[in-house]
Amino acid sequence: MHAALEMKSEQPVRQTYRLFGVWRLLAAMLVMAYHFAHSAPNPGPVVEWFEHMLPLLDMFFIMSGFLIFEHYGRMENTGENYIRFLIKRLSRLYPLHLITLSFFVAFAVAVHAGLLHSEGAETRYDLSALPANLLLIQAWGVDSELTFNYVSWSLSAEWFAYLLFPVVLFAFARGRALGLALLVGVIILALEVADHGATDKYDQWFNTKLWAAYRVAEDFSFGAFLCVVTRQLKVPPRCQWLAWGMLGIVFVAMFSDASIFLTLALFGVAIVLAALADRSGKDETAWLEPIMPVATVSFGVYLWHPVIELFAYSLLWKRVIGVDDPAAFWLFMPFPVLVTIVVALVSARRFELPAGKWIETSLTALVQARGRLRSKV
Repeated sequence: MHAALEMKSEQPVRQTYRLFGVWRLLAAMLVMAYHFAHSAPNPGPVVEWFEHMLPLLDMFFIMSGFLIFEHYGRMENTGENYIRFLIKRLSRLYPLHLITLSFFVAFAVAVHAGLLHSEGAETRYDLSALPANLLLIQAWGVDSELTFNYVSWSLSAEWFAYLLFPVVLFAFARGRALGLALLVGVIILALEVADHGATDKYDQWFNTKLWAAYRVAEDFSFGAFLCVVTRQLKVPPRCQWLAWGMLGIVFVAMFSDASIFLTLALFGVAIVLAALADRSGKDETAWLEPIMPVATVSFGVYLWHPVIELFAYSLLWKRVIGVDDPAAFWLFMPFPVLVTIVVALVSARRFELPAGKWIETSLTALVQARGRLRSKV
C-alpha cells in the first residue's frame, strides 16, 4: 500500500503520449518488414533500402528514457526505491521475453535432437548461450553471435539502462538538464573511445547489437534529458504537425546517410515536439486513439515477429509453399504481419499482464520478507 501511494504521489496523472505510441509502432512495423524481407527472392536491394532506417531503433530507447524519467524522475534515489523500481520494470519486461524465448529454445532442442535442421545450430541455437539470455545480459558484450530470439538484445540493453537509472537520477540531482547532458556526453565519449579502429559498420557503437547495452545507455539518458527540456518549453502552434514534419526530416537524414549525431539530434527535436503536442491540453492527437490498442503493444510486435517469422517463412514459405516469385512473396507478407499483431495483443492481455503481476507480487513479498528478517536480526 505504501509503495502504491508513493508512486501515485510521484505521478498523479499519467500523461498519454499518443504520438510516441504510434511512432514506436511505425518503427516496430518497419523493423518487422526489414527482417521478413530477408526471405524474399533476391533480398539484397530491399534489405539495403530498409537498412537506412536502422536508427529508428534508437528512437525506441530515447522514448523509453523519456517515459521512464517522466514517471520515475522524481523518485528519491534510495536503495529501497531502486529495488522497487527494478521489480516493476522486470515484471513488465520478463514475461514477454520468457514466452518468446521459449519458442526458440524448443526449436533449438529439436534441432540438436536431430528432429529439425537449421544452419544456425552451432551459432544462433547454441544452448550454451541460454544462461546469458535468461539473465538478460546477452547484449552486454558476452556473446559473439545473436542467439535464439535475436531481437531480444533490445530487452537486454533496456534492462542495463534500468540498472543504470540511479546514475541518471544522480546526474539530474546534481545538475538538472546540464547534468543529464553531461552524462550523455560522457557516455558518447566512452563509446567513441571504445569504438576506435572499428572497420565493420556493425562493430560501430551506433549499430552494434552484441554490446548494445552501452549504446542504449546513451539513448536512455538522452531521453531523460529531453523529458527535462520539454518541461521548460511552451507548446508552439500546430505542434503536432511540426512533430510529423520533423519526423519526415529525420527520414530524409537517414536516407541521406547523415551523421549519427545529426540524426539523433533531429530525433530529439521530433520527440520534444511530439511530447509537447500531447501536453498541449487541446487533445490534438485524439484522432490517433483508434490505433492506440495496437500501439500499446508495439514492443510485443517487435519481440514476437521473429517467432512468427520462424513459422511463416522458415517453415511455411520456404518448405511448404516454396514459390520463388517476388510478387507472391509481397502478397504473402500481410499474413504474417497480421498474425504478429494479433499474437502480440493476445499475449499482452492473456499472458504478460497476469504473469507480470505475479512476478511483481512474488518479488515484492520476497523483498519484504527479507527486510523483516533483517530487522529482527
